[in-house]
Amino acid sequence: MDYTQALNDLRDGKIDEIEVTPAVFPEFQKAWANFAYQNTIRGIAHAHGKVTYVRSN
Repeated sequence: MDYTQALNDLRDGKIDEIEVTPAVFPEFQKAWANFAYQNTIRGIAHAHGKVTYVRSN
């Protein structure tokens, strides 16, 4: 998955959420570290290391 595109799509309202599991977190982290609009996205932690990212309102 292209997490940079997914983060931009989430910020722009094209998608509602991104689900990240521990298995794919390293790949997601690379995109997140370079994402200039981190303050527009929030993560919601779930059991077993799963995180759902949604737009902040």
